[in-house]
Amino acid sequence: MQIKTILIAAAISVGLVSCSHNISGVNSSDPYVAEQAQKAQMLKDQVDTQKRLVDAEKQKLKSLELQLEGAKQNLKGRKMTGS
Repeated sequence: MQIKTILIAAAISVGLVSCSHNISGVNSSDPYVAEQAQKAQMLKDQVDTQKRLVDAEKQKLKSLELQLEGAKQNLKGRKMTGS
């Protein structure tokens, strides 16, 4: 559970740093354009963060699958030596 919390915190931190890649119009003098650009930027940042979280979860799943395979092989070996 701590690993997931750390991954989420890291992804959010990276997401906040990615704000430097602004969508044009955020600093517009037209309030409507600026507001819409800010919303678009916020959604882009959320999408980027979610993609990083999905990638992290995929890596976690791969690790668990490898651990499961190792545990199965270990069990198989133990059964063979115990017969």
